[in-house]
Amino acid sequence: MIAVCVCTHNPSPRNWALTIGALARQTAPAGSFHVVIVDNASSPPLGDERLAPLREAGIAARIVSEERPGLSRARLKAIAETDDDWILFVDDDNELAPDYVENAFAFAAAHPEIGCFGGRLILPAELEPRQEWVKPFLSGLGIRDYGDEIIVNLHQDGWGEWEPAGAGAVVHRRVLERYVRWSETEPEFFNLGRSGGWGLASCDDSLMMRGAIRVGLGNAYVPSLSIRHHLNPKRYRFAYLMRLLYGYGQSFVRLDRVLYGDIPVPKEYSKLRRVWRQMKWRWLQYAAFPWQMRLGQMLSDFGRYTEFKRKPGR
Repeated sequence: MIAVCVCTHNPSPRNWALTIGALARQTAPAGSFHVVIVDNASSPPLGDERLAPLREAGIAARIVSEERPGLSRARLKAIAETDDDWILFVDDDNELAPDYVENAFAFAAAHPEIGCFGGRLILPAELEPRQEWVKPFLSGLGIRDYGDEIIVNLHQDGWGEWEPAGAGAVVHRRVLERYVRWSETEPEFFNLGRSGGWGLASCDDSLMMRGAIRVGLGNAYVPSLSIRHHLNPKRYRFAYLMRLLYGYGQSFVRLDRVLYGDIPVPKEYSKLRRVWRQMKWRWLQYAAFPWQMRLGQMLSDFGRYTEFKRKPGR
Protein backbone atom coordinates (compact mmCIF):
# COMPACT_ATOMS: atom_id res chain seq x y z
CA MET A 1 0.00 0.00 0.00
CA ILE A 2 1.15 3.56 -0.71
CA ALA A 3 0.43 6.52 1.52
CA VAL A 4 -0.16 9.67 -0.51
CA CYS A 5 0.82 12.65 1.64
CA VAL A 6 -0.20 16.18 0.72
CA CYS A 7 1.59 18.84 2.77
CA THR A 8 -0.25 22.15 2.56
CA HIS A 9 -0.44 25.65 4.02
CA ASN A 10 -3.40 27.88 3.16
CA PRO A 11 -4.01 26.23 -0.23
CA SER A 12 -5.80 28.19 -2.94
CA PRO A 13 -9.30 26.83 -3.64
CA ARG A 14 -8.52 26.35 -7.35
CA ASN A 15 -5.32 24.40 -6.82
CA TRP A 16 -6.84 22.38 -4.00
CA ALA A 17 -9.67 21.27 -6.26
CA LEU A 18 -7.16 20.25 -8.95
CA THR A 19 -4.92 18.34 -6.51
CA ILE A 20 -7.67 16.46 -4.68
CA GLY A 21 -9.68 15.89 -7.86
CA ALA A 22 -6.66 14.30 -9.54
CA LEU A 23 -6.17 11.96 -6.56
CA ALA A 24 -9.86 11.01 -6.65
CA ARG A 25 -9.53 10.06 -10.35
CA GLN A 26 -6.57 7.70 -9.97
CA THR A 27 -6.84 4.46 -11.94
CA ALA A 28 -5.23 2.49 -9.11
CA PRO A 29 -7.82 0.63 -7.01
CA ALA A 30 -9.20 2.83 -4.25
CA GLY A 31 -8.17 0.32 -1.59
CA SER A 32 -4.53 0.22 -2.74
CA PHE A 33 -3.61 3.66 -1.38
CA HIS A 34 -4.77 6.14 1.20
CA VAL A 35 -4.34 9.89 1.56
CA VAL A 36 -2.98 11.86 4.51
CA ILE A 37 -3.29 15.64 4.39
CA VAL A 38 -0.79 17.46 6.61
CA ASP A 39 -2.25 20.85 7.45
CA ASN A 40 0.84 22.95 8.16
CA ALA A 41 -0.51 25.83 10.23
CA SER A 42 -3.25 26.90 7.82
CA SER A 43 -5.50 29.73 8.96
CA PRO A 44 -8.26 28.78 9.35
CA PRO A 45 -7.44 25.08 9.76
CA LEU A 46 -8.60 22.79 6.97
CA GLY A 47 -12.00 21.26 7.57
CA ASP A 48 -13.04 17.69 6.92
CA GLU A 49 -15.21 18.82 4.00
CA ARG A 50 -11.99 19.24 1.98
CA LEU A 51 -11.84 15.46 1.70
CA ALA A 52 -15.25 15.01 0.11
CA PRO A 53 -14.05 14.14 -3.44
CA LEU A 54 -11.75 11.42 -2.06
CA ARG A 55 -14.39 9.85 0.14
CA GLU A 56 -16.92 9.90 -2.70
CA ALA A 57 -14.36 7.93 -4.72
CA GLY A 58 -14.02 5.38 -1.89
CA ILE A 59 -10.48 6.49 -0.98
CA ALA A 60 -9.55 6.54 2.71
CA ALA A 61 -8.38 10.02 3.70
CA ARG A 62 -7.75 12.05 6.83
CA ILE A 63 -6.29 15.39 7.92
CA VAL A 64 -3.54 15.72 10.53
CA SER A 65 -2.07 18.98 11.84
CA GLU A 66 1.50 20.22 12.16
CA GLU A 67 1.42 23.65 13.78
CA ARG A 68 5.16 24.32 13.48
CA PRO A 69 5.65 25.97 10.08
CA GLY A 70 7.94 24.45 7.47
CA LEU A 71 7.76 21.83 4.76
CA SER A 72 10.37 19.64 6.45
CA ARG A 73 8.30 19.52 9.64
CA ALA A 74 5.17 18.73 7.62
CA ARG A 75 6.94 15.85 5.88
CA LEU A 76 8.23 14.52 9.19
CA LYS A 77 4.65 14.58 10.46
CA ALA A 78 3.55 12.61 7.38
CA ILE A 79 6.25 10.03 8.02
CA ALA A 80 5.26 9.70 11.68
CA GLU A 81 1.56 9.32 10.81
CA THR A 82 2.11 6.44 8.37
CA ASP A 83 3.72 3.01 8.40
CA ASP A 84 3.43 2.10 4.71
CA ASP A 85 6.46 0.89 2.77
CA TRP A 86 6.13 3.86 0.40
CA ILE A 87 5.06 7.49 0.67
CA LEU A 88 4.12 9.52 -2.40
CA PHE A 89 4.64 13.21 -1.59
CA VAL A 90 2.29 15.60 -3.37
CA ASP A 91 2.35 19.39 -3.18
CA ASP A 92 -0.87 21.39 -3.05
CA ASP A 93 -0.29 22.77 -6.56
CA ASN A 94 0.27 19.35 -8.17
CA GLU A 95 -2.23 17.70 -10.53
CA LEU A 96 -1.25 14.04 -10.90
CA ALA A 97 -1.89 12.20 -14.14
CA PRO A 98 -4.71 9.63 -13.63
CA ASP A 99 -2.29 6.68 -13.85
CA TYR A 100 0.38 8.16 -11.52
CA VAL A 101 -0.25 5.89 -8.53
CA GLU A 102 -0.80 2.83 -10.74
CA ASN A 103 2.49 3.41 -12.56
CA ALA A 104 4.28 4.07 -9.27
CA PHE A 105 3.11 0.69 -7.95
CA ALA A 106 4.34 -1.02 -11.12
CA PHE A 107 7.77 0.62 -11.04
CA ALA A 108 8.30 -0.04 -7.33
CA ALA A 109 7.40 -3.72 -7.76
CA ALA A 110 9.74 -4.12 -10.73
CA HIS A 111 12.69 -2.24 -9.18
CA PRO A 112 13.30 -3.25 -5.55
CA GLU A 113 16.78 -1.72 -5.79
CA ILE A 114 15.31 1.81 -6.02
CA GLY A 115 14.62 3.81 -2.85
CA CYS A 116 13.07 6.94 -4.31
CA PHE A 117 11.82 7.95 -7.73
CA GLY A 118 9.80 10.61 -9.49
CA GLY A 119 8.88 11.75 -12.97
CA ARG A 120 7.98 14.70 -15.14
CA LEU A 121 6.79 18.01 -13.72
CA ILE A 122 5.04 19.82 -16.56
CA LEU A 123 4.02 23.48 -16.61
CA PRO A 124 0.45 23.89 -17.94
CA ALA A 125 0.39 25.89 -21.18
CA GLU A 126 -1.76 28.63 -19.66
CA LEU A 127 0.96 29.28 -17.04
CA GLU A 128 3.85 29.65 -19.47
CA PRO A 129 5.73 32.87 -18.61
CA ARG A 130 5.32 35.64 -21.14
CA GLN A 131 8.83 36.94 -20.51
CA GLU A 132 11.49 34.88 -22.27
CA TRP A 133 14.08 35.63 -19.59
CA VAL A 134 12.05 33.72 -16.99
CA LYS A 135 12.23 30.40 -18.86
CA PRO A 136 15.80 29.45 -17.81
CA PHE A 137 14.62 29.68 -14.19
CA LEU A 138 11.81 27.15 -14.59
CA SER A 139 13.90 24.14 -13.57
CA GLY A 140 14.63 25.89 -10.27
CA LEU A 141 10.89 26.38 -9.82
CA GLY A 142 10.18 22.66 -10.07
CA ILE A 143 9.58 22.18 -13.80
CA ARG A 144 11.45 19.23 -15.31
CA ASP A 145 11.21 16.80 -18.20
CA TYR A 146 14.25 14.68 -19.00
CA GLY A 147 12.78 12.73 -21.90
CA ASP A 148 11.23 9.34 -22.46
CA GLU A 149 13.90 7.02 -21.03
CA ILE A 150 14.18 5.83 -17.44
CA ILE A 151 17.31 7.20 -15.72
CA VAL A 152 18.68 5.16 -12.81
CA ASN A 153 21.47 5.90 -10.34
CA LEU A 154 22.62 3.22 -7.91
CA HIS A 155 26.02 4.52 -6.82
CA GLN A 156 26.74 8.20 -7.49
CA ASP A 157 26.34 10.49 -4.49
CA GLY A 158 25.64 13.77 -6.23
CA TRP A 159 23.39 15.84 -8.46
CA GLY A 160 21.82 14.27 -11.51
CA GLU A 161 18.64 13.89 -13.52
CA TRP A 162 17.85 10.73 -11.57
CA GLU A 163 17.19 12.69 -8.36
CA PRO A 164 13.45 13.33 -7.99
CA ALA A 165 11.99 16.61 -6.84
CA GLY A 166 10.00 16.46 -3.63
CA ALA A 167 6.79 17.05 -5.59
CA GLY A 168 5.67 13.67 -6.84
CA ALA A 169 8.51 11.75 -5.19
CA VAL A 170 7.80 8.14 -4.19
CA VAL A 171 10.08 7.30 -1.25
CA HIS A 172 10.73 3.98 0.50
CA ARG A 173 10.38 3.68 4.27
CA ARG A 174 14.09 2.90 4.68
CA VAL A 175 14.97 6.22 3.04
CA LEU A 176 12.36 8.03 5.13
CA GLU A 177 13.83 6.60 8.32
CA ARG A 178 17.26 7.92 7.31
CA TYR A 179 15.69 11.35 6.78
CA VAL A 180 14.16 11.23 10.27
CA ARG A 181 17.55 10.37 11.81
CA TRP A 182 19.09 13.40 10.14
CA SER A 183 16.34 15.56 11.63
CA GLU A 184 17.25 14.30 15.10
CA THR A 185 21.02 14.66 14.87
CA GLU A 186 21.94 17.44 12.41
CA PRO A 187 21.80 21.10 13.54
CA GLU A 188 21.54 22.25 9.91
CA PHE A 189 18.56 20.04 9.09
CA PHE A 190 15.78 22.60 9.56
CA ASN A 191 17.85 25.31 7.86
CA LEU A 192 17.44 23.46 4.56
CA GLY A 193 13.70 23.84 4.14
CA ARG A 194 11.41 26.86 4.03
CA SER A 195 9.31 27.98 6.96
CA GLY A 196 7.98 31.37 5.89
CA GLY A 197 9.74 34.71 6.01
CA TRP A 198 12.18 36.24 3.53
CA GLY A 199 14.51 33.31 2.99
CA LEU A 200 14.06 30.78 0.19
CA ALA A 201 16.17 27.92 1.49
CA SER A 202 16.05 24.75 -0.57
CA CYS A 203 17.73 21.32 -0.78
CA ASP A 204 15.51 19.60 1.80
CA ASP A 205 14.23 17.53 -1.14
CA SER A 206 17.79 16.64 -2.11
CA LEU A 207 18.67 15.57 1.42
CA MET A 208 15.76 13.13 1.48
CA MET A 209 16.66 11.63 -1.89
CA ARG A 210 20.38 11.38 -1.09
CA GLY A 211 19.39 9.10 1.78
CA ALA A 212 18.70 6.33 -0.74
CA ILE A 213 22.40 5.79 -1.49
CA ARG A 214 23.16 5.75 2.24
CA VAL A 215 20.80 2.86 2.85
CA GLY A 216 22.00 0.86 -0.17
CA LEU A 217 19.26 1.85 -2.61
CA GLY A 218 19.13 4.01 -5.74
CA ASN A 219 17.24 6.90 -7.33
CA ALA A 220 15.35 7.02 -10.61
CA TYR A 221 13.62 9.31 -13.08
CA VAL A 222 10.51 7.52 -14.39
CA PRO A 223 8.91 9.29 -17.38
CA SER A 224 5.64 7.36 -17.10
CA LEU A 225 4.94 9.46 -13.98
CA SER A 226 3.64 12.89 -14.89
CA ILE A 227 2.37 15.90 -12.93
CA ARG A 228 0.97 19.22 -14.08
CA HIS A 229 2.66 21.72 -11.76
CA HIS A 230 0.40 24.75 -11.29
CA LEU A 231 3.00 27.36 -10.39
CA ASN A 232 1.85 30.69 -9.03
CA PRO A 233 2.86 33.28 -11.69
CA LYS A 234 3.94 35.60 -8.86
CA ARG A 235 7.02 33.39 -8.64
CA TYR A 236 8.13 34.72 -12.03
CA ARG A 237 8.93 38.09 -10.50
CA PHE A 238 12.50 39.31 -10.72
CA ALA A 239 12.95 39.91 -6.97
CA TYR A 240 11.61 36.46 -6.10
CA LEU A 241 13.89 34.69 -8.56
CA MET A 242 16.96 36.58 -7.34
CA ARG A 243 16.13 35.60 -3.76
CA LEU A 244 15.67 32.01 -4.97
CA LEU A 245 19.16 31.85 -6.52
CA TYR A 246 20.72 33.43 -3.44
CA GLY A 247 18.90 30.86 -1.29
CA TYR A 248 20.17 28.03 -3.47
CA GLY A 249 23.72 29.18 -2.88
CA GLN A 250 23.20 29.09 0.87
CA SER A 251 21.41 25.75 0.73
CA PHE A 252 24.16 23.98 -1.25
CA VAL A 253 26.56 24.67 1.62
CA ARG A 254 24.07 23.57 4.27
CA LEU A 255 23.33 20.35 2.39
CA ASP A 256 27.03 19.49 2.17
CA ARG A 257 27.41 20.10 5.91
CA VAL A 258 24.65 17.60 6.68
CA LEU A 259 25.97 15.02 4.21
CA TYR A 260 29.71 15.36 4.77
CA GLY A 261 30.23 17.11 8.08
CA ASP A 262 32.48 20.12 8.69
CA ILE A 263 33.56 20.76 5.10
CA PRO A 264 36.54 23.04 4.38
CA VAL A 265 35.90 26.42 2.78
CA PRO A 266 36.89 26.35 -0.92
CA LYS A 267 39.58 28.88 -1.76
CA GLU A 268 37.30 30.90 -4.04
CA TYR A 269 34.84 31.48 -1.16
CA SER A 270 37.37 32.19 1.58
CA LYS A 271 37.59 35.97 1.09
CA LEU A 272 35.28 38.60 -0.33
CA ARG A 273 37.71 39.67 -3.05
CA ARG A 274 38.00 36.04 -4.17
CA VAL A 275 34.25 35.51 -4.28
CA TRP A 276 33.98 38.73 -6.29
CA ARG A 277 36.35 37.20 -8.85
CA GLN A 278 34.20 34.06 -8.82
CA MET A 279 31.08 36.14 -9.42
CA LYS A 280 32.67 37.93 -12.38
CA TRP A 281 33.70 34.56 -13.81
CA ARG A 282 30.11 33.36 -13.40
CA TRP A 283 28.92 36.39 -15.42
CA LEU A 284 31.16 35.30 -18.29
CA GLN A 285 30.36 31.60 -17.87
CA TYR A 286 26.63 32.24 -18.40
CA ALA A 287 27.15 34.65 -21.30
CA ALA A 288 24.60 32.77 -23.44
CA PHE A 289 21.82 33.32 -20.88
CA PRO A 290 19.73 36.44 -20.20
CA TRP A 291 21.34 38.95 -17.86
CA GLN A 292 18.80 38.09 -15.16
CA MET A 293 20.06 34.49 -15.04
CA ARG A 294 23.67 35.67 -15.03
CA LEU A 295 22.96 37.99 -12.09
CA GLY A 296 21.13 35.18 -10.31
CA GLN A 297 24.12 32.86 -10.64
CA MET A 298 26.35 35.59 -9.20
CA LEU A 299 23.97 35.93 -6.26
CA SER A 300 24.11 32.18 -5.78
CA ASP A 301 27.89 32.44 -5.42
CA PHE A 302 27.44 35.27 -2.91
CA GLY A 303 24.95 33.09 -1.02
CA ARG A 304 27.59 30.38 -0.73
CA TYR A 305 30.10 32.91 0.56
CA THR A 306 27.76 34.24 3.26
CA GLU A 307 26.88 30.70 4.29
CA PHE A 308 30.52 29.67 4.64
CA LYS A 309 30.95 32.69 6.94
CA ARG A 310 28.01 31.65 9.12
CA LYS A 311 28.61 29.36 12.08
CA PRO A 312 26.88 25.99 11.37
CA GLY A 313 23.56 25.48 13.11
CA ARG A 314 22.69 29.16 13.48
